[in-house]
Amino acid sequence: MPDRLDDLLQRALETGVIPPEADPAERIELEALLAARGELRAVREAVAREADAAMPAARARFQRHLAAQRPAPVEVRTVAARPSFVARLFGGRRLQFAGSLAALLLVALVALLATRPFQGAQEVQALGVDDYVQLSGVVTESAPDRVVISSPDLGPVTVAASGAAFLDAAGVAQQTPPAPGAAVIVTGIVRDARKGRIAVDGQALAVAAAALPNGDGRPADRLRALPQVPEGTLALVAIGRDGRDGRAIVILPDGRRALVDVDAGSLGQVVAATGSPLGTRVRIADRNGGPFMLERLPGGDGPDHDGKNGGHPGLTRLTGTIRSTTPDGFTLETARGPVAVRLPPGFRILPGETGLSVAEIRAGTNLNGYSAAVAGGFDPRTGTFIAAVVVLGPRP
Repeated sequence: MPDRLDDLLQRALETGVIPPEADPAERIELEALLAARGELRAVREAVAREADAAMPAARARFQRHLAAQRPAPVEVRTVAARPSFVARLFGGRRLQFAGSLAALLLVALVALLATRPFQGAQEVQALGVDDYVQLSGVVTESAPDRVVISSPDLGPVTVAASGAAFLDAAGVAQQTPPAPGAAVIVTGIVRDARKGRIAVDGQALAVAAAALPNGDGRPADRLRALPQVPEGTLALVAIGRDGRDGRAIVILPDGRRALVDVDAGSLGQVVAATGSPLGTRVRIADRNGGPFMLERLPGGDGPDHDGKNGGHPGLTRLTGTIRSTTPDGFTLETARGPVAVRLPPGFRILPGETGLSVAEIRAGTNLNGYSAAVAGGFDPRTGTFIAAVVVLGPRP
């Protein structure tokens, strides 16, 4: 019913979370509507950039106009009566002072009104609802169905862990979540993007063998132009629900953290090549006003990556061809033989270079014959490989 859908959409826009009573069909439609926020965000940021560029020149022109219109000083003769304190203070310059004060107040008012509409566009927001995200942090609370981590970029993040894979630093599946104090890599889907209330449906929580770099502690600023040294270390990556837009937090050589709007295809290639790209050194390339491109630097995976498997030490990386797909996984034909891959509930496969959309994959497109890079860990009880990341490649 239209009225019901309108009500659900209004609540989703207000809270950032799809109401739990939405049925599957309504959820699909609401997800599509919420996805449009990414496009609106891009428009908003473009307007902000134009406003930032135009504001100094506009303010200077306005101030020159006020200066040209300012009246000449007028001499005011005092009467014989004793002048007041204000009169003694300013003497014959009272009208000139009043005019100057009015001009200053007018300039301040115009500047305030001109900048207020763009303040929201300047706020850094790394995540959106239904984004695929990889982030790192330290566990502060741990339970089988819920883990809370402290992220250097996002603050507290609540991870729904009932369907997530728990991996130790060797990439072996565990039955219990990481303990408080453990440094972890989290992969999952964003369900609440509100500041201070960020929530993620976890796909995997992998213990990091070493702490990832945290920069100089300052919050991330949005990158609008290439820095002097256009290189850095990935600290967070996010890919929109449609797979077409991406964001990354990059720690620059001077320690600053930069939020970078990136081409999702180039980001997907870095994810596919590393399994978990956090801690990977990348080059940032301009693309003529569009989203920036990311290029993985040779030998830039740093001490947190294992040269044997190309992934983070908490994530083992496999490559091969998908065979025998099922609702909860598939067989990956690798150079060493077939491997049974299990996908946790609600798992999102990234389209990579296939040309497919996330919606087509979720709708059940046949993936048999597609190449794939899979990162995760082995379950010693069953011998199956539990996926934390799956990025598709072209058909061989």
